[in-house]
Amino acid sequence: MNISALLTAPMNIGAVEFLSIAILAIGIYSFLSSRTVVKALISIEIMINSGLINLIGASSYYGNPAGADMTLFVLVIAAAETVVAMSLFVAVFRKKGSAGLDVMKLLRW
Repeated sequence: MNISALLTAPMNIGAVEFLSIAILAIGIYSFLSSRTVVKALISIEIMINSGLINLIGASSYYGNPAGADMTLFVLVIAAAETVVAMSLFVAVFRKKGSAGLDVMKLLRW
C-alpha cells in the first residue's frame, strides 16, 4: 500500500477518541501523583494535548480544516502559559530554594 492511500484513508473516530481518553487519563494520574512543579506542568500539557488530538481527529473526520488552525492557536497559548508558570517557579525557587508544589503556596495572599 502506498503512503498517499494511507494519508487519505477515512479516519476511525472511535480509535482517535480512545487514544485521547487514554492520554487524558495518563495526564490526570500524573498530575495527581506529582510532587514537583515541572511534573505538574508537563501533566497539564499532556492533558491539553489529549484534547487537541480529539479536536484534530474530529476535524479530520468531518473534513473541516479549521480544527488544525484552532490546534495551532491553542498550542501557542499553552506554550505562553507554561513560560509564565516556569518564570513564577524560578522566582520562588530562587527565594526559597525548593522545587516542591507546597512552596508554591507562597504565591497566595
